[in-house]
Order: sequence, then structure tokens, then C-alpha cells
Amino acid sequence: MTSDEQKSPEDAEQSGASEEPAPDGPVESDLEERVAEAEREKEQFKRLAQRAQADLVNYRNRVQKEQESLQARTAERVASRFIEVADQFEKALAPEASAGVDEQWVSGVKAIYNNLLSVLKAEGFERFDAHGEEFDPRKHDALLATPTNDHSPNHVIRQLAAGYSRHGEVVRPAQVEIASAPEQGDDEE
Repeated sequence: MTSDEQKSPEDAEQSGASEEPAPDGPVESDLEERVAEAEREKEQFKRLAQRAQADLVNYRNRVQKEQESLQARTAERVASRFIEVADQFEKALAPEASAGVDEQWVSGVKAIYNNLLSVLKAEGFERFDAHGEEFDPRKHDALLATPTNDHSPNHVIRQLAAGYSRHGEVVRPAQVEIASAPEQGDDEE
């Protein structure tokens, strides 16, 4: 046996007591470093969790906005088809088109047309009249420009098809004829 193995338990206690570090020694500083490292990791994981939570909230908001936008575009696409039907009703009910037709039939078609307009209005689509307004390219689609002295230039003189809006935004501009200034040579005739 070696000399260390032959020591008595009392000797071992004394030698163990002398091997213990001082209270401010390396073990305590190592423990403080580990606690500081754990605190740093905790803060890092906390920031990571906050970022992930914010990303999730942003994702949910983006998906909700995309769904709302898709629903609005779908509603506008479907309504634009019904607006075309309303245009056809207007043409069929024009005095020149319905002349000589049974009055009861005309009143039945008018009722259907009015019902169609009511359905569009209930879905938020408002018909607007452009006659007499100043031309606005956001609201009007100028199909014709007619030189005239009877109306101010760039004003709507005739509406060819009504415009429609939804929640204040134009869904379909009114198709119009606008007045333009007559050419100089036209005044002499």
C-alpha cells in the first residue's frame, strides 16, 4: 500500500479539509459563470419565443387579409357578371326596344330588373349616374368625345352604361360620351 492508502480516516478528513477551496475560490466563480450563462440563454430563448409569437400573429393577420381580399375579388367578379345582365335589362327596357311590346310583359321585366338591382345593392354594389358630371378617369370610361358648344368640354353628355361602386371604390366605371371643344373651322358653318 502506498502512504495515502494507509492514512487514517482522521488524516483523510484533515487532508480533505485542506483541499477544499476558499469560499471565494474557483468553484464559486464557476458557479456564477454558469448562472450568468443560463441567464443569457434564458433571455435568448425568451427573445426567440417572442419573435416566433410575433411571426405567428403577423402570419395570421396576413392570411386573414388575403382571405378578405380573395372574398372581395370573388364578389366583384360575380357581381360584374350580374352587372352585365343589368345592362342587358336596361337595353331591353329602353323605349325604342320595348315599343310595340305587351305592357304587362314590360312591367314584368322591369320588376325583375329592379329585383336584380336590389340584390346588387344588398351586396354593397351601388349604381351611380354620371350624366352631367365632369369627366373623371377613375369613375368614367369615355367611349366617345363629341365636339359641341352646348356643353362644357370634358363633361359627360350621355351615359352609355351605368357605373357601379362598392364601399366607395369603383368596380366598373360608367361608360360615357363626353363633350369636347369644337374645332375652330366648325364655328363658321
